Amino acid sequence: MKKKRVLILGALFVLLVAGLTVFLFPYVQKLRDPQVQLLVETWVRKVGVLGWLAMFGVQMLQVVIAFIPGEPVELIAGALYGAAGGLALCTLGCVTASALIFLLSKRLGKSVLDSLFGAEKVKDWKWLYDSQRMELVTFILFLIPGTPKDMLTYVVGVTNMRVGKFLLISSLARIPSVLSSTMIGSSLRQGNWVLTLVVFIITAVVGVVGITCKDRMIAFCRGGRREPDTPQK
Repeated sequence: MKKKRVLILGALFVLLVAGLTVFLFPYVQKLRDPQVQLLVETWVRKVGVLGWLAMFGVQMLQVVIAFIPGEPVELIAGALYGAAGGLALCTLGCVTASALIFLLSKRLGKSVLDSLFGAEKVKDWKWLYDSQRMELVTFILFLIPGTPKDMLTYVVGVTNMRVGKFLLISSLARIPSVLSSTMIGSSLRQGNWVLTLVVFIITAVVGVVGITCKDRMIAFCRGGRREPDTPQK
């Protein structure tokens, strides 16, 4: 059943990507025109810091509202501010929002998780509270595709991990995914179709492998649970 589910998810992923490609291609193709590229660059310079702050706010909102996908925001950031600039913007937005969420969860406790995401969904991740390898598990969960990273920020917030350590671990784990998206956005704006295609294919392959191996990785992470303390005689 698991293999069948993985195949179905993989097929849906491919169909979604193909559908979005067909729908967006006419618009993206316009970016090959140097005049259109110049218009985008002119607009970015014109809005200045206000445009940067707007994108920063959108990135923060995407993390806070865990149901909003992050990839479109990262693509736009890469298109507007380049691969490195988009990465810096998105990372800073993620760090700021994650810090707020983490501290809020730490203050309000586990009850906030059930009210936000539902008790049944949160129950699937309660094993994380007892993990012996909390830092390693957090890094793996934020690294592999397909895990609900923004929801996990709320979950880890009620564990014993400190906010500074969590922000460092989660930010490092997010970089490959964010960078691939901002690189695609940047190369699209520049009309560099070869680089866009290469990064897209690599990202797609990594995504499919990640989705395929996700259950195994989570099972590995779940294996390192703390044993309950034995009463002293």
